[in-house]
Amino acid sequence: MAQDPQAKDSHAALDPQGKGVTNRSDTLFVGSLEKGFRVLRVFRQAQRDLGLRDLSLTEIAKLAELDKSAAQRFTNTLVTLGYLNKNPRTRRYSPAIGLADFYYTYILSNRIAEIAMPRMIEASKRFDTTVNLCELSGSDIVYTIRIPHEKARYEATVPGRRVPAFCAAGGVVILANLPAVERDQILADSSFRAYTDHTITDLAAVYKRIDTAREKGFDIGESQIIIHELSTAAPVFNSEGRAVAALQIPVYQPDWTLKRTQEKIVPLAIETARAISYSL
Repeated sequence: MAQDPQAKDSHAALDPQGKGVTNRSDTLFVGSLEKGFRVLRVFRQAQRDLGLRDLSLTEIAKLAELDKSAAQRFTNTLVTLGYLNKNPRTRRYSPAIGLADFYYTYILSNRIAEIAMPRMIEASKRFDTTVNLCELSGSDIVYTIRIPHEKARYEATVPGRRVPAFCAAGGVVILANLPAVERDQILADSSFRAYTDHTITDLAAVYKRIDTAREKGFDIGESQIIIHELSTAAPVFNSEGRAVAALQIPVYQPDWTLKRTQEKIVPLAIETARAISYSL
């Protein structure tokens, strides 16, 4: 059984993406609270990497890098609080409806989302396309608002999906408009995983794509994460001129060609992103 790596260092913690352990020197940092969130995060990891919707106590302990007794205490507490379910027959755990409160609380307090939502709905009607709002989180982007079209796959309708910023059009346009030091650090923290045979993973090529996006004011990713997807994104700026989000519109070949995307989707993405920016 994996031992808890934080037993001797209560200031070690998962990064905001739950990808690894970072050292915390803040004396106000509560290690036990971090471990509870670590238990919750393993369910997303299991969904993404293992295709599992529920987990045994042993699996939770292994993925969260906790000893079994600690994992049991945390899971029992989270079940009691309504954030995990426990199947009485299989004794396996799964996320509970209480977790929805976190997203609701976040999105209701998110001024960008409030301003973007009606404009995204209108944009989606133009060509009957999906329209997404992306925000940066660590070296990833997170889809915080998604307006799907009627043929969208279920996974493409659910907010909260994470993808690496370096290869997603939404991430590229945000990176393109960040200070160089900040952008370089995000790329240094990135794992250059290829999602398709077309994913650009060479660092020099990634920087070239970012530079082009800065010059043009938009990016089109071709089959970077999903094969046959043409993903167009434009940056959203706050009142201080900082890129705080991206407006992203995916369309798919062969219904959409690159030329048609450039003619129809690019102006729509830029127009909608600017409308959101002007209101922030």
